[in-house]
Amino acid sequence: MSQSISILSKNELTVDEQFIYNAYLIASRRAKNQPVRLRKDFSKITDEVYIQLKKLGSFFESNKSIPLNEFFWSPYEAYSKDEFFDLGFYTTRKAIVAYTRYMHKKETQDPDSDNCINDCKQALKTIYNYCVDHKSTLQRYKLDTGIPAFLLHLKEHKINFYIIHGLDVDRSLKNIEQELLDFYCKDFYTMYSSTRVKFLSSKHLKEVVRKGLKIIEEKLLIFQ
Repeated sequence: MSQSISILSKNELTVDEQFIYNAYLIASRRAKNQPVRLRKDFSKITDEVYIQLKKLGSFFESNKSIPLNEFFWSPYEAYSKDEFFDLGFYTTRKAIVAYTRYMHKKETQDPDSDNCINDCKQALKTIYNYCVDHKSTLQRYKLDTGIPAFLLHLKEHKINFYIIHGLDVDRSLKNIEQELLDFYCKDFYTMYSSTRVKFLSSKHLKEVVRKGLKIIEEKLLIFQ
């Protein structure tokens, strides 16, 4: 069986699975401040690595909203940059826990930090592109009946709570049961309250988000 896997590994790793390996490689080298040389030849990988890549390929296929770079970097933020996390680690429950902790940390980061401002700018692009694709105004994005798109985007970490505050969607949130909100984001109103204070007291992010949403709103008026 081991021999047959070795033979298959030369031919059956998909492009996506090779990309997964290199995303892992980038994160592990970044943690040690080492240069990265992407792997191109996968014909000599071990049976163990082959199986792990197949598992990760299935995982990411089922969880398409999880960015590879964030997932592979998360344990270095959640645990320690001094540790080494091999590829097998990312097939375990601990990797999911690390990713969840890391994303929670990002949700509550300093709103005026460069990372947070960049994250919010990317989130604004996500909203604009979504509305263009669906020929929707920003108002409809905020007030969709059922489960609004902004809540799905929050669950998928495509936007964060600072964007939620900028959108000013209190009316929509009041129409959604708290149990459902907690399903989409654990301890929703705890996160909502803590980030709201930070958002309102921010010196830069608040203006960046509000100005960006104003521009988006005006551009989307063609879909009225």
